[in-house]
Amino acid sequence: MNYNDQKAKFFARTMHTPDDEARAAVRSTLREVSKHLMPLHRALIDAAKDDYAFAYGPVDQPTRLLGLLNEDPFFAWLKPITSLIVDIDEMSRRDFETSEVKAVSERLEKFFGPSPDPEFAKQYVPILQKSVDVAVGHAALRNAIARLR
Repeated sequence: MNYNDQKAKFFARTMHTPDDEARAAVRSTLREVSKHLMPLHRALIDAAKDDYAFAYGPVDQPTRLLGLLNEDPFFAWLKPITSLIVDIDEMSRRDFETSEVKAVSERLEKFFGPSPDPEFAKQYVPILQKSVDVAVGHAALRNAIARLR
């Protein structure tokens, strides 16, 4: 692939055409959702890390934590949230279809809605009930998700 093809592919993936007012509002809301989802994700990682330390021993090195997040089944429940963050951030930087926004909204509801996925809820709800940071982040995220619909 020559340089111009690579450049065109990069711009197609990372740039978007000028937005009309409605699309600009959706893009802004996607960025707001991401702004609230990232610290919530971090708080979930910290809480899961504390639970892991209690069960298996401390996680002293950031590289070890990264390895655990990627490979250890204990942290597998967080992977869909990581993927969701990546997808939202990518979508907010490029042209997107209404159907994509709807799909992201459904994924957000699946994890953070009133009836979350049972497998996710099994891990999430106890942390939500004991961590103030997670509870505050959850509330802020719910408000942003409501504007996405």
